[in-house]
Amino acid sequence: MTFSQTETFFLDSHKAMKLLEINKLLTKSLHLHEVLQNLITAASELVSTTDTFIIYLFDESTQRLKFVEGKGVDAEALQEIAFSPGESITGRVFSEKQAILFKSEQEIDDFMCTMSPDNYRAYLKGVYGRKIKSAFCVPIIYNDCCFGVLVVDSFNHDGLFSMEDMEVIKIIADQSAIAIEHSRVYNDLLMQHKLLMDSISIHKKFYQLIIDGNGIESILSLLEELIQSSVIYHETSIYEKRERYFPIIRNQEILGVLELEKPFAEFHENEQMIIENASLTMALEITKDSALIEQELHFRNEVFNQLINEQNQYDVNRLLHYLKWERTNDIQCVIIEGADKPLWENNKIKEKQWIVLSIQKLLDSFCKNSFVVTHTYQLILLIPGGVTEDVVKQLLNEMDRILSGRNILIGIGRQTTIPQLATSYQEALRSISFGKTSKASNVIEYSKLGMERLFHEIEQQTIDMYIHDKIGKLLEADPVLLHTLLCFIRNNKNHKDTAAEMHIHGNTLYYRLKKIEDVLQLSLNNEKEWVDLMIATQLYVVTHKV
Repeated sequence: MTFSQTETFFLDSHKAMKLLEINKLLTKSLHLHEVLQNLITAASELVSTTDTFIIYLFDESTQRLKFVEGKGVDAEALQEIAFSPGESITGRVFSEKQAILFKSEQEIDDFMCTMSPDNYRAYLKGVYGRKIKSAFCVPIIYNDCCFGVLVVDSFNHDGLFSMEDMEVIKIIADQSAIAIEHSRVYNDLLMQHKLLMDSISIHKKFYQLIIDGNGIESILSLLEELIQSSVIYHETSIYEKRERYFPIIRNQEILGVLELEKPFAEFHENEQMIIENASLTMALEITKDSALIEQELHFRNEVFNQLINEQNQYDVNRLLHYLKWERTNDIQCVIIEGADKPLWENNKIKEKQWIVLSIQKLLDSFCKNSFVVTHTYQLILLIPGGVTEDVVKQLLNEMDRILSGRNILIGIGRQTTIPQLATSYQEALRSISFGKTSKASNVIEYSKLGMERLFHEIEQQTIDMYIHDKIGKLLEADPVLLHTLLCFIRNNKNHKDTAAEMHIHGNTLYYRLKKIEDVLQLSLNNEKEWVDLMIATQLYVVTHKV
């Protein structure tokens, strides 16, 4: 073995021993800053002819490569750099995950020409205005994931670095990648532990407010104090998705909304956790209040049932005292029901309560000592002194706002004395029933109904027999004849208006009317037969929902 071979072997052995020491050093700490400092120290010891060592790590939040550690540079200036993947030497090595060794200044310039002007100004300041003569750059890779790059520069000589130098630094970079990954896992665990402990602490603070019975306002105050930002609470069962809105939810039911000062995503992770805790606490507080309201609604239902059933003198006086009614008060019953779907969903108790309380508040604003009760999916309004047209108008306008434009039916019973409240209630129910069949109006007052009031008193079998006797043959004939007759009745026997509505010639209408007379064996000019015909068709329309 020659002296030269012996010297090379000694150097290789020295570097191998040094690499083992560096490996121990890199795995000694779990703190990222110390790991990176150790990486710079190790690289400096193995490649001593360099002027600068620079480490860039990829920032997931910004999707940019940022300066984190260096030697022989102005660290403050380099912190302004944000390389995109593929940009300049650093970005290209990161994207391709391949080390690059540069032999000449021109080769370096060619690679650096893609650097943005802002990054170039910061870089030039960071290396004190010096121009690179020699360089190599290696990726920091773990499990095929590139964490960043290590750049080694010389500003004095071309072709200073060898492939051996780069291979040695690659080994260090690979070892440091493992240490960086361990550091990240460790720091993630620390962060998760801290968040967990913070969450427990915050949860205890909010939960204590519930125990102390301080209410929604105290929860809001604590939330604003902890996140140093204003928050507005909206009591609503409807959640309109917006960036600054955070819903308060219980079992998929919207209990309310927190309006934040800025979008939820812009808050720090710890602040987001606080907002979530506050939302959960408010859900519990609202649920507690909701249980009390549900008890109140149940009690109201019992009061209503006692009012419409015969009670002894003592019970009546007790109920009147509770309702703050005088025995001489007149009372009127109004029923509100959804026309095409229920006013509230079965599993959304808070929504039902919000509707009831909103309607009660509305009535209180213009009708003293009114009383709102729920029965299945109906709202029952008991209004002392009766319902004026102005009250009905206000009800309709406000209902549209409260019920978000849902189609509703309002059935109004007659004004009665308190002992006859059951009568007004039954009349309101019949009005609702008629409204469902006629669909002529969404407000039906029992006192303004005509013969329709009588239809509800007649057995269905009797009605069917009457319809069959009077217009049975017409129902079996051409359907256009029944349609023509209904239109003729609706236009009060006016030939011109009937023909215009049906878009037919007057002669065609005359022919059809004669055909109706022939089928039914009657005269449309006979007053008694005409009245019977109108009653039969009206019964048919009501019972068959035509």
